Amino acid sequence: MKRTIILTIFIFLIFSVTLYSQEATEKNYTTFSAFLTEQNAKIAAIENGISLVKVKEIMGSAMIVNVPKIGKMKALNQLFKQPEFTKETTDRAKNEINILWYFSTPKNQDGIVSRSECTPVIIKNDSVVGKGTKFYLNFMRTEQIRF
Repeated sequence: MKRTIILTIFIFLIFSVTLYSQEATEKNYTTFSAFLTEQNAKIAAIENGISLVKVKEIMGSAMIVNVPKIGKMKALNQLFKQPEFTKETTDRAKNEINILWYFSTPKNQDGIVSRSECTPVIIKNDSVVGKGTKFYLNFMRTEQIRF
């Protein structure tokens, strides 16, 4: 019984530390379009050859986006993780591949971010090799990487 309680507390502490380590800054925008413009400008600033650390520096940390109610549009208060999704793998030659998906193009206004609403950034051996859905699909096919 004591071990179960101690284990539960230990798991709770680990979970709490994990959540706390993913601090999010809060940003206010006049419109959702203003947020999208800024987000897409950051993605456009990512160039081939830069490192994973530099990509994360350009894109910034997780943020809570606040947009006031405008006309019939609802107010927005949503967390964007920066990147929304990540995948680490290796290719046949054992090169390290990191794929980061950043929110860029809303499709469903349901508040749930999907990969189809994100721009993938592909990093091979700590160097950006390309970005965008077309590049990602071609890269996965030519490198024969399966997810």
